[in-house]
Amino acid sequence: MKLQELKAKVYELAGVNNTKQLKAKNEEIQTLDMRLKTSWEKTLAILQTSQSELEDWLKNPPEEYKDIFSEITEVSQKYDHKSAQMKQQAREVLSIANNLEELAEECQDEVDQIKQELEITRRISKQARLN
Repeated sequence: MKLQELKAKVYELAGVNNTKQLKAKNEEIQTLDMRLKTSWEKTLAILQTSQSELEDWLKNPPEEYKDIFSEITEVSQKYDHKSAQMKQQAREVLSIANNLEELAEECQDEVDQIKQELEITRRISKQARLN
């Protein structure tokens, strides 16, 4: 593997953008000379080992964490449910607001029409009085 590919893989795995961040994130890497390809290879091995250990731990966490993870999952599901309800209610409120806006426009049109009819009635009444 080329050095640039190796660096890119290490950065991606560590979730960092440069060697300073990389060294700050992991004590084992701090003493390595990152100018050398072997240091990058060691870093990759360290990160992959840490990643696999984390994955193993996540697959079978201690009992105390299982309870916490269970609570987190439950709360997350409740949040998702409430969030979906709120989104539905927001859509309903928006629909009601749109309906009210349409109704207001219709009422305004009726008001304008009544004003026109009233003006015509006044003209006719005035004309009738003059005749």
